[in-house]
Amino acid sequence: MPHLTTPRGLKWYYQSEGRGDNLVFLHGWGVNSRIWRQQAKHFSDHYRVTTIDLPGHGESDWQPIDLDVLAEEMLILFDEIGVSRMYAVGSSFGGMVALKLIEKDERRVTRLTLVGSQPRFCAGKDYPFGLEEVRINKLAGQLEHQYPTMVHIFFRSLFTKHERRTRRYRWIQTFRKTDSIPRKEALLHTLDILRQADLRPVLEGLKIPVQFINGTEDYICRREIYEYCRRVQPRARFDWFERCGHFPFLIFPHDFNRLLSDFLKEER
Repeated sequence: MPHLTTPRGLKWYYQSEGRGDNLVFLHGWGVNSRIWRQQAKHFSDHYRVTTIDLPGHGESDWQPIDLDVLAEEMLILFDEIGVSRMYAVGSSFGGMVALKLIEKDERRVTRLTLVGSQPRFCAGKDYPFGLEEVRINKLAGQLEHQYPTMVHIFFRSLFTKHERRTRRYRWIQTFRKTDSIPRKEALLHTLDILRQADLRPVLEGLKIPVQFINGTEDYICRREIYEYCRRVQPRARFDWFERCGHFPFLIFPHDFNRLLSDFLKEER
């Protein structure tokens, strides 16, 4: 299995396949890199695709590191495997990781796609778009007492009622049964990061091409947030999936791949 251990002793699991420009996919909270399997298969015909398990998720080791250290460790991983420049695609928390990578090394990422992601996940007085902190705290408490059941319940909640009635969702649930559950400590620690992290200055200062792909019924990243995103990134591309929740790339993989492919080929 492709593992790499960084100097601080954190063992990362990653997969790289294909040739060409580097295209890196970063998953979100409570899942792992296998969630990108259909994107890896599709894009590896034209790109060198790399997927990574975040700490405590999938096959990667766990250490209680903050977002700054996580990004620094990931940059070491990229150096070791030869990913000097890349197009980055981040889902949910993975988008926040991508923004932190750019903050650490602004030359590393040349195009950025954020899927159901925003620069701050916790709502505040000057940022009403995120989740209320009490809601994040409630999820943490439920995890403490109902792990791992709560991981499955939360994952299910990220799909609309319409999506949960489809054959596609039943297929997703089938492959989920073979996935390892992220470590409870990692999930709780990441929730702490989501309470505190604010990467709005990074998003507002981006000079690279940016794409937002979202479901219109995603309760994690509600539509109102993208008025702010459009204001601070007026040249960004916005693509929407109707009647779709948090994971358009799982429910509509072919359409998602087409929209991402179009963006990666756009002149700017």
